[in-house]
Amino acid sequence: MNISVDRNSKTSIQEQIKLEIAQRIRSGLLEEDYALPSVRQLSHCSNISLVTAHRVYKSLEKDGLIKTIRGKGTFVKQHTTLHNDTPQGINTISLDPFNWHLSIPDYLPRASFWSQSSVRLPPQFLDMATASIHHSLLPLTLLQASMQQALRQYPQSLGCYSPYQGDPDFLKVICDYFANQGLSIRPHQLIVTNGTQQGMDLFARTFLGPKDVIAMETPCFSGAIDVFRFNHTIIQPIPIDAEGIRIDILEELAAQTKIKAIYTVPTYQNPTGTIMSLNRRKDLLEFAENNNILILEDDPHRELSLFNNNLAIKPPPTLKSLDKSGRVIYLKGFSKFLFPGLRLGIIVADGTIYNRLLAAKSISDLGSPLWLQKSLIPLFSNPQLVTFIKNLNQKLTSRSSFVMKMLTDNLDPQIKFKKIYGGMHLWLTLPPEISADNLLTIAHSRSIHFLPGSIFYPGEPESNHLRICWTNLSDDNLPKALDILCRILNNAISNP
Repeated sequence: MNISVDRNSKTSIQEQIKLEIAQRIRSGLLEEDYALPSVRQLSHCSNISLVTAHRVYKSLEKDGLIKTIRGKGTFVKQHTTLHNDTPQGINTISLDPFNWHLSIPDYLPRASFWSQSSVRLPPQFLDMATASIHHSLLPLTLLQASMQQALRQYPQSLGCYSPYQGDPDFLKVICDYFANQGLSIRPHQLIVTNGTQQGMDLFARTFLGPKDVIAMETPCFSGAIDVFRFNHTIIQPIPIDAEGIRIDILEELAAQTKIKAIYTVPTYQNPTGTIMSLNRRKDLLEFAENNNILILEDDPHRELSLFNNNLAIKPPPTLKSLDKSGRVIYLKGFSKFLFPGLRLGIIVADGTIYNRLLAAKSISDLGSPLWLQKSLIPLFSNPQLVTFIKNLNQKLTSRSSFVMKMLTDNLDPQIKFKKIYGGMHLWLTLPPEISADNLLTIAHSRSIHFLPGSIFYPGEPESNHLRICWTNLSDDNLPKALDILCRILNNAISNP
């Protein structure tokens, strides 16, 4: 177990080591009953004193993450990540022929997105964790027609590789699509990616090293935390308020250390749904300009803007559209409002930033699938796509109203949540003494799944939150899942 320690950090070495181990446990990389290094081994491999190593384990034990068995050692305690099916009552460690793999150290600091993925659940579970649109709401007819047209028009693409940056015809229609969204972009600014997760990974590999600092709004998308932790970048959590990431905290941080980049989801933030105000967006750009900082803008939910009094909500313009100096790197995915199974996304960048990201893309995968890009050209050229998005948002507006009414009518008022204006998430806050991590085990026993709020924190987590996705279930299953959830949460309030 390799542990990264920054001896120049203002965070104590003891706290850094504790956090590294805790994140491995919480995200399932260190499984139940995994034997941790002895205090002496931890002291040696991390170059810390025996007293510090002992305090690390004491703190982890206090948090309920590990247990010490006298005469045997220190082990990971049971936790709430998803497990593969294993026959009950069998000591898997003693029977596992690959147990020797544990002696091979790795550099994975956490994998929360993987550990909580619903694909590891039995199919009968009601999934309120996965951020996607239910397949019954997707434009399957438009996609079918688009693919059939592409087969007739671009049959040669099945026998060719894509340019590293993407197919020129696809990039052109994407520019036209962005123009209709109020973002003026040209093809030479675009790189096609395998989803926005690859865009984040390319950014991290290209611009962030182990001693670089990235400021992340907190709580934030767990997949982004995983990427930057994997790169051993120093993450500085920055709280958000009703207007978005707090500039005053960023300014305090900038006075103490050099920030290289900021990660933000300014529109329908994941997981809280917060919309960064226009003034805050301008302030953030000014702050980045004054301190020579890159901004990584993740914008997966903009299309999912609901209706308010029969008028479509129009969120503020993207940071990228307000950017005059090429400081913002813009990530756009199509999974949230179109087809998660296709896994296509876009990076928008300028100048030498673009060139370096393109070089990283060429090393990473030699280019995204050409046929997939060709098959979507007719779809993005189809005027009916705009009609589909409008109709989808009308349906989601009705569904969000149902969700809000059901939770308002059935949840204990001590459980807090805010009105939904767009996106697909709802962030619920429990009283401080109740842990959503503990409730997840109960939820699984009743065949529902949600995401515990702890995975959305890059540092020490707050455990009294949870995130649900209300767009992923069928019209029949959504009320069932919400009813079960309300009963679980209310019982936690009455029987803490």
